[in-house]
Amino acid sequence: MEDLSRFASSHPQFCDRNQVRVPGYGAMPAVDGARPFELSADALSAFRIQSAKDPATLPNMLKMGPEAVAFYVSFRLAPDRWGIYIREGALRALKDEYHRIIWRDLGKYADQNVDDVAEKVETTLVLDYLLAHSRIHFLVDRAAAAWEVQQGAAKYAPYQGKWYNAPPKPVLNPEDVGNLEEALANLEAFRQYINPTYADGVAKLVEGRLDERNVNEWKAFFIGGRFAVEMANVFSRQPAGWKDFGKFLNRKTSVGATNYVRIQYSYNPELLDRGQLELCKRLSGGVGEAPNLFKAEVPEFPNVYLL
Repeated sequence: MEDLSRFASSHPQFCDRNQVRVPGYGAMPAVDGARPFELSADALSAFRIQSAKDPATLPNMLKMGPEAVAFYVSFRLAPDRWGIYIREGALRALKDEYHRIIWRDLGKYADQNVDDVAEKVETTLVLDYLLAHSRIHFLVDRAAAAWEVQQGAAKYAPYQGKWYNAPPKPVLNPEDVGNLEEALANLEAFRQYINPTYADGVAKLVEGRLDERNVNEWKAFFIGGRFAVEMANVFSRQPAGWKDFGKFLNRKTSVGATNYVRIQYSYNPELLDRGQLELCKRLSGGVGEAPNLFKAEVPEFPNVYLL
């Protein structure tokens, strides 16, 4: 694949600003004053949110999902500044919501002051959600560009025009999801939360800071799937498409000795594959058999900016 920063100048016929949309917005939002956000381990460890909380964030997420906090701008629209943009005030608001959810369950298991650990845990969880979600938009955009160059026909703008804001309808099968791109983007983020290795890494942050019994409660919250259940509830309040990530999950319930209903999620590989192939079919325009773009080589992560 060619240098994406030169794609718009090399292939202007595929980059009409009146047709190419920013997922969640349509027209490109203002990005004046954005500053690069480094994703290195050291930079993330030192990162602290500086902006005040944006009170409109959570209501906006009910209308436009995580794009209210972070959105992807195509290389077709901003050749020199394309990538993922994170609104810092909205990031603060979403992190505070994660804090409320986590401490509602775990506050009673903090026998020491672990505010610094909580800050790191919550920021990690929120950023990983936003970046994993936005990365799917990048993969779709990049795959469309490759097919456009190969076939000499527009793919991305026609696909967005037909499918991105498709009217919602009852969803029985993966192929019925109108906005599959947003559903699969939310699923990609949610899969982290149900990954035991990921959850174990998050839980380890409290080791050595709390007594062993309380550390085990923190681990149970993340590794045992209780946090994933909380996040499934958060995601399910987003619009049609975004909330349909659940159509690719298995949901298992069990009742414990104290009548506590335990819910566990796992993703369904067969349904996921069907959803991915359906999205690729839509993106290709339904011409021929489209390869599964999600199985391709993982490209370098796009640039990230703070607004």
